[in-house]
Amino acid sequence: MPVIESSEGEWMSDTTDIIEALENRHPEPTIKLASPRQKIVAMLLEAWFDDSWITAAMYTRWQYPESYTLFKHEGAQDLFPYLPNFIRHTIIEHTIMAKLRSYLPGMGICSKQNQAIDHWLRNQLEQLERHFSEHDYLIGGRPSIADYGLLGPIYGHLNRDPWPKHELLDYCPNIQAWATRTHDGTTAAPPLISDDGIANTLLPLLSTIAMEFVPMFRQIVQAAENIVQEKNLQSGDYLPRTFKGVSFPMGTALFQRDVFSYTLWMMQRIKVAYYALEKTEQRSVDDLFTQLNLDSFIQESFGPRVVRAGLGVQLA
Repeated sequence: MPVIESSEGEWMSDTTDIIEALENRHPEPTIKLASPRQKIVAMLLEAWFDDSWITAAMYTRWQYPESYTLFKHEGAQDLFPYLPNFIRHTIIEHTIMAKLRSYLPGMGICSKQNQAIDHWLRNQLEQLERHFSEHDYLIGGRPSIADYGLLGPIYGHLNRDPWPKHELLDYCPNIQAWATRTHDGTTAAPPLISDDGIANTLLPLLSTIAMEFVPMFRQIVQAAENIVQEKNLQSGDYLPRTFKGVSFPMGTALFQRDVFSYTLWMMQRIKVAYYALEKTEQRSVDDLFTQLNLDSFIQESFGPRVVRAGLGVQLA
């Protein structure tokens, strides 16, 4: 959960909210997309990266000691710079690192599912490598919110932690080049794909969303609706941060982990953006969803309306 303090002394948290606030204050250069399909696709990719890729990022960091050794060293140095190494390493090992590792079972990271995570991750990286061999960014010639959704797991985990870097990312030079230019930023604004187009190389990733993320999201919606009804929750009440033990497809496997009510907020933002479009623009988006075998998905219930509240959500 990133947190920043503005020059005016205002504290902001959550990548999505931070970026939107900074976009409003500094509109040029922009990462906002005006074209309807590209806008909706970028938001959908961001929601997927934000949710599903955390499993892969945590798997590569905490299942391979060489990766979390780096985390221990850097974290201890940043948090306890004046203590001797052996003391600060002991402190961080038994506090922050222990806490983070305790989340692994809830994220589905366990011996019987690790192979599925590994296979899934390698397949997704293969698709991304192919896409970035033809396009500088996910939606074409300049970055969008989707790129920054992906940057966290790629730059912050896979391309910095030793094990995934030498085992995975060193074989993906186009992904590494994308991560560098996205992280470094650019003042140039090359054109996006013309005519509100979506690159063919992006379609396999969107198909993964349709086959895996959407079924998972539907279960989040059902769980949220059930608990609202069972507990007679009202506006202002908090939903549980997670719903336990949800099963959904992951590649060729059936995967199980806890899922986040926060995803409701991410997806409901997409629905709001869709209904703000003109009717002809909505039909263009509908055509893409039909291509992905998601006919009428955007018209489905996206759960009780929520607002973000820290790391979770509360009923609007």
